[in-house]
Formats: sequence, C-alpha cells, structure tokens
Amino acid sequence: MNKIDSPARTAGPAAAVSWQSVFATYLPALVIALGAGIALPAVPSLAKSFDVSFGVASGVVTAFLLGNLAGTIPTGWLIDRYGRRSVMIAGPLLTSLTAFLVYFAHSFPELLALRFFGGCAAQMWVMGRLAAISHGAAASQRGRLISWMFGMDNTGKLAGPVLGGFIAQAWGTGAPFLAYGAIALLALAPTFLYAEDTPKAQPATAKAADAPALLSLREIILPRLVYFGVALFAGLTRGPVQADLLHLYAAFAYQLGPQEIGYLATGAALISWPIGFLAGWILDRFGRKRTMVPGFSGVAIAMTALAISAFAHLSLSWYVALFFIGVAVQALTGGSVQTVGADVAPPQARGTFLGLWRFTGQGGAAMSPIIFAFLADEVSYGAAFLFTAVAASVVACLLVFCVPETRKAR
Repeated sequence: MNKIDSPARTAGPAAAVSWQSVFATYLPALVIALGAGIALPAVPSLAKSFDVSFGVASGVVTAFLLGNLAGTIPTGWLIDRYGRRSVMIAGPLLTSLTAFLVYFAHSFPELLALRFFGGCAAQMWVMGRLAAISHGAAASQRGRLISWMFGMDNTGKLAGPVLGGFIAQAWGTGAPFLAYGAIALLALAPTFLYAEDTPKAQPATAKAADAPALLSLREIILPRLVYFGVALFAGLTRGPVQADLLHLYAAFAYQLGPQEIGYLATGAALISWPIGFLAGWILDRFGRKRTMVPGFSGVAIAMTALAISAFAHLSLSWYVALFFIGVAVQALTGGSVQTVGADVAPPQARGTFLGLWRFTGQGGAAMSPIIFAFLADEVSYGAAFLFTAVAASVVACLLVFCVPETRKAR
C-alpha cells in the first residue's frame, strides 16, 4: 500500500527563494501571465467584430476554458511518456503559434478553435512546472513555489490589460495577440536554460529496467480518492469567482456599470496579490491543513454572508465589503490544492496523476458557474451563494476529518 500522507522525497535543488526558482518558475510564469493579460481586453472586441450575438461571442471564453480542461489528462500522459522538459517547451511554442494565428483568423469558428488549442497549450506549461516542483522540490518548499507561481498570474492581470488596451487602441484589435505571441516566445529562454527533466519511466525491478512501470488508473486514484474529493469541491468553490460571476451579480443586482465593476476587479487583484504570496509561506511554515481549513471555512462564511445579503436586499456597501472579504479569504487558498496534489503525486505516474488531479479540479470549476447561474435564475441569488458556501464547507470538512496532513508544521 502506498504511503501518501508523508511521501518520501529526495532532497532536490529547487528552493522557493533562489535564482533557480526565479528563472525557471517565476519569471516565465510572469512573462506568460503578462502576455495573457495584454490579450485579455482584445478578446471581447475581437469576438464582436465577427457580428455574432452576445451568447455566441461568450464562446471565446468558454472555448479557452474547455481547452484548458481538455489538455489536462493528455498532458499528464505526455509528461510520463516524454518527460516534462519537452512539454514545458511545447506549451509556450503552441501558445505563441495560436496567438499569432488569432490575428489572422477569418471566421468565428476559426477563432473558437484557436482559443481552444490556446487553452490546451496553457495547460501544458502549468502542468510541466507542477510536475517539476512535485519531483524536485522538498515538501518544505512546495507551498511557496506553487502559490508564488500562481501569484504571477495576478501580477500579469495588474499590468497586462492596461498595456493591451493601449496596443489595441494604437494598432488595432488583433495587435495584442501579436504581442502575446512574441512574449510567449520569451518564456522559452529560461526554460531552455534552467528546466531539468525527470526520468520518463521508473523501473519496477532489475529485470524490467528497460520497461516503464507506470501505475494503473485504479492504483493512482483509489488510494487518493479523498484527495480527489478535495480537488473537486475546491473547484466548485472557486468557479463562480474565477468566472467573474460575482461581477455579473453586481451588474444585475446593483446596476453597476463597467467603470464601477472595473474598480471592484482592480481592488480584488490588489488584495489577492500579497495574500497569495503570504499563503505560500503559511503552507510551508504551518502545514497544509492549518492553512486550508481556515481559508475554505472563511470562504464558506463569506458566501453565507453574501447569501444573507442577497436574501435581505442589503445595500451596495454591504455587498462591496463582503465581496472584498470573500476575495481575501479565497486568496488564502490559492495554490494550496495544487500543493497537496504535488505532495501526494506517485513518482511512478506523476504526470498522469497531475493530469487527473487538474482535470478533477478544473472540471468542478467549469461546472460551478453553470450551477450558480441556474440557481440564480431559477431560485434566487441567495441560493446560488449558498451553493458556493456548501462546496467550501465540504472542502473544510474533508480536510478536518478525512485528509491527513501532507506537510507537518516546522
């Protein structure tokens, strides 16, 4: 039976604060996030330029998310079969190629296809880095490495959209995608110089030294089933916030315009940025559960409070205060689920496991906006918020009663 509560790891060279982590993890993550941020404001205008309805135009966002989800399991298999280095190189290359092709898209279906493959490419780089951290970093470093890597995304969201707006205004709607493609290529330089590979297969015995000893899906999933439950319900918790449904709620319930919602979005990014970095340090210093249980419990309380606010039709001031509280506690959980996945990933099938892990979490994140919107339409806004609160409560309960600590406090 695999021991997964405190997986053995050999001391690896990766450290949360080192030149290796800066150039191999944080810098390329920041570069890719900046490029994605630059392209972000051009996406709605580009979709609108094909003279489609709002519902159809929203497909450019959905296509990217579906590509991100579809890329999880194949990428995991590629990591185990060909090694993570080749996957990490292919990811930015495909991202750059799809971004350049978006500029030359002649039809809306072509744009959707390119956005789908762009989502797959983005998943390749992320999973390659997660496999690298899982393999090469000590447990005392993983929380910071993963949380700070994802923290680069918020950094890109702070700077990229403003720059992308200027580029679109000066050179046209498609120009930000050309910039995105060029910037994605820059992420290849540190990957070539610093990315190391893992063995592509682990021999089971001396007799089978030349054959891969990959675990079956049953051997990968069953001993870690409760962890997959955590990933699923964590995705259900985060989905509505990640899909910006709270901003949509504010627009409908409080008639907020683009400028007011822009202020909320910027404020949320400013709050999330430092808390995300702090969360990584707490994960490593005090342990995974001592960080995640308060975080997800806080999300449950904040969403319950938002439900009460919606039921009672409280003022906008109440909503703004509760929104920022919810964003803050949600940021405390950032990177934590991926850290636990890196902790319990089996060395014999690390890529396949991480593919299944990401698929489970992002599947929940993809389903929850649909459930949230259905409840808001058919029942009430308060019921939608209660659904998110229940999902967060399930995560906290699983962590308290079913999941052993994967990293003891120092």
